[in-house]
Amino acid sequence: MNSVTLTAKAVRRSFIAAAATSVALSGFAFAEEAVDEKVERIEVTGSRIKQVDMETVSPVTVINAADIAMTGEKTVADVLNNSAINSFGSWRGTSGYGAGASSTSSVNLRGLGSSATLVLLDGRRMPGTSSSSGSVADTSSIPMAIVERIEILRDGASAVYGSDAVAGVVNIITKKEFDGVQLDYSTEMPEIDGGDANRLSIATGYNTDKGNITLTYEYYGTDAVMDRDVWNLDDPSYNAYSSFSSVPNYKTASGDWGSNQEMCAETENVVADSAGRCLYSYGEVTKLFGDVTRNSLLSNFNYEITDDIQFRGRASASLAETETRYAGTPVSTNIPTMSKDNIYNPTGEDITEIRMRSVQIGERDTLTETNNFDILAGLVGYAEVGNGLDWEANVQHSTSTTNSFNYNLVNDNLIQQGIDSEKYDIFNTSGMSYAEWDQQMTELYRSAAHTGVYQGKFESTQLDGLVSTLIMENDSVTLAMVAGAEYEMIDFKQTSDPESAAGIISGGSGGDDVDATRDRTAGYLEFQMGLPADIEVSAAVRYERYEQEGTLTGAEGEVVNSSTFDAVVPKFGLSWRPVDSLLLRASYGDSFRAPNMGEMFSSQALSFEKAVDSLWCNTPGNDDENYCNTNNQHKTWYGGNPNLEAEEGNSFTLGGVWNVTDDWNIELSYYSITYDNKIESVSVDDILRDELRDGSSPYVTRGPDGQIEYIESGVRNIATVETSGIDFVTAYNLETGFGDWNFKVDLSHVIDFKKQDDAESEMIDYAGVVDTPDWRGNFAASWSYDDFQAAWTTVYIGSQSAEYYRELSDWDGYEDYSSYFKHNVQFAYNHALNGTITVGVNNVFDAEAPNYYTYADYRDVNVGLYDVLGRTYYLRISQKF
Repeated sequence: MNSVTLTAKAVRRSFIAAAATSVALSGFAFAEEAVDEKVERIEVTGSRIKQVDMETVSPVTVINAADIAMTGEKTVADVLNNSAINSFGSWRGTSGYGAGASSTSSVNLRGLGSSATLVLLDGRRMPGTSSSSGSVADTSSIPMAIVERIEILRDGASAVYGSDAVAGVVNIITKKEFDGVQLDYSTEMPEIDGGDANRLSIATGYNTDKGNITLTYEYYGTDAVMDRDVWNLDDPSYNAYSSFSSVPNYKTASGDWGSNQEMCAETENVVADSAGRCLYSYGEVTKLFGDVTRNSLLSNFNYEITDDIQFRGRASASLAETETRYAGTPVSTNIPTMSKDNIYNPTGEDITEIRMRSVQIGERDTLTETNNFDILAGLVGYAEVGNGLDWEANVQHSTSTTNSFNYNLVNDNLIQQGIDSEKYDIFNTSGMSYAEWDQQMTELYRSAAHTGVYQGKFESTQLDGLVSTLIMENDSVTLAMVAGAEYEMIDFKQTSDPESAAGIISGGSGGDDVDATRDRTAGYLEFQMGLPADIEVSAAVRYERYEQEGTLTGAEGEVVNSSTFDAVVPKFGLSWRPVDSLLLRASYGDSFRAPNMGEMFSSQALSFEKAVDSLWCNTPGNDDENYCNTNNQHKTWYGGNPNLEAEEGNSFTLGGVWNVTDDWNIELSYYSITYDNKIESVSVDDILRDELRDGSSPYVTRGPDGQIEYIESGVRNIATVETSGIDFVTAYNLETGFGDWNFKVDLSHVIDFKKQDDAESEMIDYAGVVDTPDWRGNFAASWSYDDFQAAWTTVYIGSQSAEYYRELSDWDGYEDYSSYFKHNVQFAYNHALNGTITVGVNNVFDAEAPNYYTYADYRDVNVGLYDVLGRTYYLRISQKF
């Protein structure tokens, strides 16, 4: 195997004399006797100074192509989600989320949020999605066929890469030198209904003495997974039903509920409750994961113009369509009423609420089209100045567009007009046949049907350049330097159709419109010094300035806001090799992240969020079975916050790498991160929990009866997040007469994860609490013999306690999570026709993910952390020509 030494030496222009050694497993190197040969310097994630060592002052995990193949996962997003340092899982697109979010995936290092993890493609910022205002890259859009390796920097790097690199950096390195043609096909089949996935890719490349070009195309398609095939809807304890039903329910002015109970029994997916209502089982019709079709294209190219100047470029495109489904529209943005004088009023008194759902015209289907384009062109050169000067100049243009079409929404005003017109007997007081009543309801909903349209566009143009040189070199000291500058212009706009933005449409998420621009200017310096006794010191400093302006629409109409954020952030590192086999290292760095344009400038949007009002429901004397139902929904306003401040933080790492033998290495690292002014989109559950703990909340408005009228959610700065932990990795190679064996253990432990909502609040440690596991790990064992290979991998997530939430809410319904083990196995054969056939099973023992509650519920598993598809079979065929 080709590899590099752990020993850090001088940085030179092209080839330097250094030791060539073996990298055996996932980026950990084994020291050997130095040999006098030339090795090319490389750029390792965490520094812009090229060197010969994979191991530097910063801890980096490397997942190579073989490691990726061993996981059996179908997307880059799934590979990253299984990483031990993706501490608490990460977002996977699910049905029911607007602005195109249901078609994207992200990565969340150390649990600090996807916006605190910087994703690079070949060392450059990967274009962000329009659904995240450009702040988060869609890791599911990267074709698996182009990935050569993934490097994960496990400490902050704002001084090197700029804002967003708070928790770490994920650098996806693509294949650049390829000659010939390679065809790959894979198929995946879960045992549950749905979720079948197919991927087909073709890669070709051509090399000459002057340069090369590679071209990779990939098709990826996966079938939807229905919620009814995942959750225990038939369990006697299941109670995830909605009072917004296809058989309308009503509430009178005196507070009594009612409906036409005879219609309940005749209507599909409807059950009657003790309060006289007909409840709708929405889980029977929704999609957990949508149907996805993605076509991706990537080309890398370079050409040697002169001996000292090279042109390099990259072009990529990703075109995706995602079809998601939520249950038929509940008419809930403006709840209909009925006068006591209406001829179809069954009560003789005013009806203050009618809870109805437009099932008759179909479910809420959403088609999301996501298109990403990126082109890079640059010159890389060398000048005979001093000890030699490397330079590069680049221009990059990226565009991300999202178009979402939300079908079968409902115009509330037209529904109310239809009821008031006395043309529609929605409660069937006249005794129509079921078919006649159903036809009348269909006509009512058709008269109010609406297709919601969301459009988002994120556009970025960046100019950048750098120079690097070896300032000095002698027998005892070397000093290398990089200096660079960047300038980026960003335009971001997202709009909803006017009716959705006006707040008269039920079933969509319109209203959060943004029209903003941002200019980013940055300059940076980085130094690396080699000292006697194998000591290396590194230092970096970066100045970054954001100037942004946006239009915010709210209660006061349209307002233009502008903000400027800037910071100087340093980073320092120190490494020492007391003996050739042992590297000790430490690093410290400050971090900085400016609010993105959506966080600051989104207009107000209305949603209805499911939550339990424990403050009211736990108060003695308050008794309302319907209001205190765990599936009750509350009117919630979301929107931007123009008063946000920049996030600031710092990170510290300390550890070492020990090559015990040529075949066995161990890495142990400690990390500590402090994150101040962290910007979070605060969930309704968290707001109500904070209110329960503090006794009141400025974000909850209550009526005269004490029940919630509406909640103001959205984004805000919370005071502080502090987290620390330990990463442990060991790898071992074993050569035998019946094959070569490789073993690896990767374990991450979160010592603490403390959050403080504001300066007056108590600091609470969530490490080990449900959904914030304090242990994650992976085990891999692989074997190869002649043309045969086999591998066994295990994903481990530690147990978690729900005691904090049980005590906070005074409710025993929260369930502890037991330890979770997911085992995967695969077998491969390299045949004589220059190809490989691989078969495998993921989740061999069909391990079930832990549930939120002691009873069955809808989507009661953290799908960003756990696998809910169960045992899955796959086949991969690779053929080279």
